[in-house]
Amino acid sequence: MKTSQSAYRLAPWRKQIQNILNVLIALIFIASITMIYLYCSAQMTKMKLEIQVLHDERSSLTRMIADNLTQEGQITSFFEMEKRARQAGYIPIDMYDEEVYTYLPVAGFQDESFSSLNGVSQINSIPVSIVKPEYTESLQRWLKENVSIKKSGDQ
Repeated sequence: MKTSQSAYRLAPWRKQIQNILNVLIALIFIASITMIYLYCSAQMTKMKLEIQVLHDERSSLTRMIADNLTQEGQITSFFEMEKRARQAGYIPIDMYDEEVYTYLPVAGFQDESFSSLNGVSQINSIPVSIVKPEYTESLQRWLKENVSIKKSGDQ
């Protein structure tokens, strides 16, 4: 019976080749997992660097916007505008001196609403109701007009 058992056993050199192939397959599997991990790590590092560059750009743009707003505030300040107006030839006027004002006639404009030079408008206010017209009708009237209730004999 020993002969029948040894007939089904693999040859020693085939066992060695099978063991070597199993080890190689395990090494290839581990190497492929390692390569996938390295690839994902490289992609994440690349994205992190791009995000960092974008954050730096955003910070520099924020600083530029703040600088421009500061410059705009300085340029449009009252004292700067007054200085530029004087350089352009404008002179300050006294608001209470009526001889300084120049009135320009405008075609089609009727100046009945202003009382004097103080610029206060004399508009007569029209009384306005607080309640909208939609809400002035009673519920009973609205139901009579919009809801028709049929009696049981009218069908």
